[in-house]
Amino acid sequence: MADTEDNRQRQQDEILALVAIFGDEAVKTSEITGDSSFELYVPLDILEAQADIRFHLPATYPSEDPPVFEWLASHDLRSQSKDKKPGYVYPERQLSLTAGMREDVAAELRRIWDEDLGKDVVVFSWASWLPEYLEAHWPHPLDPIPLPSDNQATKNSPQPDLGGSTAGEMAQMSTKSQYAGPEIYTGLPLEMKKSVFVAHIASVTSSEDVVMVRDRLLEDKRIAQATHNILAYRIRLENGSICQDNDDDGETAAGKRLGHLLQLLEAEDVMVVVTRWFGGTHLGPDRFKLINNAARQALEDGGFLTTKDGASKAQSKKGKKN
Repeated sequence: MADTEDNRQRQQDEILALVAIFGDEAVKTSEITGDSSFELYVPLDILEAQADIRFHLPATYPSEDPPVFEWLASHDLRSQSKDKKPGYVYPERQLSLTAGMREDVAAELRRIWDEDLGKDVVVFSWASWLPEYLEAHWPHPLDPIPLPSDNQATKNSPQPDLGGSTAGEMAQMSTKSQYAGPEIYTGLPLEMKKSVFVAHIASVTSSEDVVMVRDRLLEDKRIAQATHNILAYRIRLENGSICQDNDDDGETAAGKRLGHLLQLLEAEDVMVVVTRWFGGTHLGPDRFKLINNAARQALEDGGFLTTKDGASKAQSKKGKKN
């Protein structure tokens, strides 16, 4: 009975965290035969699309059993947008899961669950990994095509040479080539009173790397619209000196505290961005503890901290790499 009550509380906390991150309109909850169930509308920003997923949370989740993942639908937001340019047509895309993709998704979700059985909720990790997979397998949006005017000859117009690649593949290559910066590791969220804190970590060796990572994160609308994105970095230069800086992003003294944490951990060639979504209740000094805890946990889980002998302190790596 105690496990059931604890599971239900952890499920409720997880749903509150998802609402804070994705927004009220992206999460719809219900109860079926005593088990929790909710739909999550996952934004696929790079694809300009959306995936609708239902998660069933059995009474034994997360202590024993994983959630049940149910694919509902996908939407091409670009072709449905009210902001479509008049006089243009938007190429249609097939946004669906093939049998092979369903097997891939099921296997990866199971792997994420098996890594941390009974220790943590996993829906956020699942919903964070899924866009990365779909962005690699679904066609990316193409530029809108202007409709021909009455005086244009269209039947015999020459077609562009795509070099044997499909239009979807060309768009995907173009989009993927836009970011060549450091890989970004995103940790698991911490939640208190509906405020949610998520840390993003990257290995950096220059201020240019820092700018690229920050700009890349801000391409995600959820991160860009967060209440604060607190940043700190620490880089060892070739002459042996340390280059370090921080940014509060409106959360007074938070950047300095985050930078101090990197010093205490003797972390080098690394940057941390902690995203906070305000839940409506002021947390007082506890917010600084949560910011640093989110950063420290992500640094450890992502393998960004090393011991004196140079070994990584990486733990279970429960977050995701972008």
